[in-house]
Amino acid sequence: MPYSIPEKDEIRDALEQVMKRNKGINSLNKLRRLVIKELHIKDPDYTVSRARIRKMAVRAPFIKTKIEARRADKKGKFKGRCPVCDGKLDVTKNETIYGGSVTLGYNCTQCPYWTTMKKRVPTRYRFEYDKK
Repeated sequence: MPYSIPEKDEIRDALEQVMKRNKGINSLNKLRRLVIKELHIKDPDYTVSRARIRKMAVRAPFIKTKIEARRADKKGKFKGRCPVCDGKLDVTKNETIYGGSVTLGYNCTQCPYWTTMKKRVPTRYRFEYDKK
């Protein structure tokens, strides 16, 4: 079964059309289905992965993303990359009364993901159309 991979601009246009029509989508799988349906208008062989849709939707200026997460069982090892958009994680620190500093958690520089020292694992995404 052959397939084609669309360009970034085609995916962005499809994302914008889908979001204009639906205003809010509460699932990444549903967003992917709707975007693929929109892409099939141009070429029925187009397909796109959930990860690519998620990364583009989180960074799109016309989409407001809310991320629900659960706490992982153990403290996670942070490799400096965001699990949502693959962006850089900045360290959030606090000074102690003794002059030292303590790491409280991490914030993504490109999306709304944040975590404490107990790693938060993203479980559900909510996408809302934000017309600016």
